[in-house]
Amino acid sequence: MGINERKEREKQQRKNDIIDAAERLFFKHGFENVSMDQIARESELAKGTLYLYFKSREDLHYSIVNRVLEMLSKVLKRDYDKHASGAENLINLGKSYIAFSTQYPDHIRAIMMFDSSKFEKLETNQSLKILEPDSPLMLLIHIIRKGQMDGSVRKDIPDRELALILWSHLASVLELVSLRLPLVKALEIDENELLNKQFEISISGVILKQ
Repeated sequence: MGINERKEREKQQRKNDIIDAAERLFFKHGFENVSMDQIARESELAKGTLYLYFKSREDLHYSIVNRVLEMLSKVLKRDYDKHASGAENLINLGKSYIAFSTQYPDHIRAIMMFDSSKFEKLETNQSLKILEPDSPLMLLIHIIRKGQMDGSVRKDIPDRELALILWSHLASVLELVSLRLPLVKALEIDENELLNKQFEISISGVILKQ
């Protein structure tokens, strides 16, 4: 291994360590209650060193969101069956997404709390990971397109529009569960049951009976 390659690996490892530290603090105390000073201490770094890697708290939050999207993408790809119909894969994708949100509630909350106002505050040139070829949203578009071609998914709505509608429907309930859990509990509603019922309602308007 050359010197430059070793330095780059060490730099990436340091960056990952900082993200790990920020994640621990954010998940424990909430995204709005953690300062860059706290993250520097948790990372065992000088604050100046921290700023060499991340220019703001929003940059760090966005890095966590990207990490979550990569995790989710791996899960959804694992459960994708190229031999199944679009509708079957659509159902499997929804179930996998809900299972992921149940297993990693803090990670899903990280996505829900990163709104457009925070994206506008990013101090580095960040791309929209959600639009990259390997992202969960792009997989959803691919599955819908496949279903429209094999006749298992309705064709009257363009694939990208239909994907965004489904994504938004599920995200809205995930946001309710993630950020308004006391309300859900007060109404004596099981959050997992709520997610599953919402998905059933959404998917019923998309897939075609065979």
